Amino acid sequence: MRGLAAISFVVATLFAAPAFADKDADAYYKEGLAFKQEGKMDEAIKSLQSAVQQNPKHGMAWASLGSLYKQKKDLPKSIDAYEHATAIITKDAVLWVNLGSAYANTDRNDDAIRALSTAEKLAPKDPEVHAKLGTVMRKKNNYAGAITELEMATKLKADEPDWWHNLGVAYRFSKREDDAIKAYEKAIELNPNEARYHFDLGAAYRRKDDADKAIPEYEKATALDPGNADGWFDLGFMYKKNHDNDKAIDAWDHYLCLKHDSEGEKRISEEMTGIGGKAQCKGGAKTETPKPDKKAPPKKK
Repeated sequence: MRGLAAISFVVATLFAAPAFADKDADAYYKEGLAFKQEGKMDEAIKSLQSAVQQNPKHGMAWASLGSLYKQKKDLPKSIDAYEHATAIITKDAVLWVNLGSAYANTDRNDDAIRALSTAEKLAPKDPEVHAKLGTVMRKKNNYAGAITELEMATKLKADEPDWWHNLGVAYRFSKREDDAIKAYEKAIELNPNEARYHFDLGAAYRRKDDADKAIPEYEKATALDPGNADGWFDLGFMYKKNHDNDKAIDAWDHYLCLKHDSEGEKRISEEMTGIGGKAQCKGGAKTETPKPDKKAPPKKK
């Protein structure tokens, strides 16, 4: 009987140990969440690391670590945490989206597509999943796939301007210029103050050789983002096409003030000379007559 009792004690101890460890892991996990709620990120990470040390299968602790590392912009550690989380919690679309986004932000686009495709299977009606997957596919030059995903995203949720813009870019590289224009116009309708949208719409009209429609878009792009050298470059050529040489010279002068590109500078300088202009900038900032410092004492006569 004593032998049987001893064996029973050992068996009970063996089965009790994991439960005890799980309890400690949960306590660390809850402590980590409390620190996270208080904005104490380092303390939260430390507690969550203790949780996964106690229980490497604690999926929620790994998921929270992934989120915290993402906030700290430590993408390698964020990816590692989300990989652990998705290996344990395999049916959570949000975790797969987070992992896919982290991959995409480190240019691991093939891995991003695999993760986001898994998320899409789990949440086929989630527009964000389609949008993210389409955007990564566009980066991989899979324009047909990108169009399919982004069209679905904009169908499910039509008020995200960036999704329309990305769809326009995918159309453009698929040589569907008219569709690209419609997508850019929708993006501008939703957010008229984004310079990129106006620039890309202007470029679409430029490719259609329609200077009258391209010029207003380039003008808006450069007004919203005066540092957009490519916008000034294209705008100058559109003005020249419409025989508005003074405006072409001014646009190209803006370009020369911004762009440090010897080949582009040479070309534009020649273009300006050809229509009677003169470059004021040589790839650097414009020189201006210094204004007197009002606070400086007057010079003695």
